[in-house]
This record gives sequence, structure tokens and C-alpha cells, in this order.
Amino acid sequence: MKIFIAMLAGGLAFGALPARAETPAAETPAPTAQYAPELADIMTTAQWRHLKLSYAGALHNWTLAEFEVGQMRKSFAAASKHYPEYENVPVAALIEKFSAPALADLDKAIHAKDAGGFFKAFERLNAACNSCHQSAGRPFIKIRTPTSSPFSNQVFRPEN
Repeated sequence: MKIFIAMLAGGLAFGALPARAETPAAETPAPTAQYAPELADIMTTAQWRHLKLSYAGALHNWTLAEFEVGQMRKSFAAASKHYPEYENVPVAALIEKFSAPALADLDKAIHAKDAGGFFKAFERLNAACNSCHQSAGRPFIKIRTPTSSPFSNQVFRPEN
């Protein structure tokens, strides 16, 4: 019983403490800078998506292929947003010029479930990536159709 009374008294005493004062919103410091991933990191993510897109198309997993094209678009949108121009290179304009037509061709092939059309469109995507890199002064970054996958932990074959 004494333990219960001591706990009750401690709880009441704790409850009697003044509430922590909230900092008014006007006094809250504004963030000094917003995080932006490095352009190289965004493009590396796009390269991973490119690889996964290739395997999805090769195995006719059209749902995964459609998802990966969407993710590539998000990567390109992030690059354009954060780096519309980078080291005097018009990144956003180059991405739009080269990637938009290639991704549109992939959309058509994926929606038609056309394996032959997919591989033609995928080769156009490779060429678009390489043309963009060339125009950006990065010709040493050459993209090709993947020959193996580091994603041994992902099933690319569709379940249906």
C-alpha cells in the first residue's frame, strides 16, 4: 500500500510541473537549405531503373516495365528540378529533348505488350542516354543494354 501511495504522490507531483513552453512558430528558425541529391546520384538511380526495365521487358513483365519507366521519369524530373543547368549544361532541356521521345516509345510498346517493339524502343533509349551524355560533355558515360543483373534478390519473371 505504501508503494502505491508513493507512486500516486510521485505521479501527482509530476503532473503539477509546468508544461514545456512551446516555441511560437514565428520564432522557429527557417531551414537554411533544402536537401538536393547530387546529379550523379540521381542519374545512377536512373541507370538502375534502366537495368531493371531491360529485365522486365526481356521477361515480358509489362507491369514491372511500366513501373520502371515511371520511376525513370521521376528520376529525370528530379534531375531537371534540382539541376536545370549544371556546369553550363542545360540538363533539363537535354533530358526533355532526348528522354521524352524514347520513353514515349517504350510506353507504346509496353501498353501493346510488344516484345519486338520494346527492344527497338529500349535501343532508342540507350541511344538517347548516350546522345544526352555526349551533348553534356560526358561522352565517357556510355549506356548499353545490360548483360547481367546485380538484382539476384528480385524476381523479374511475371507471375501470371
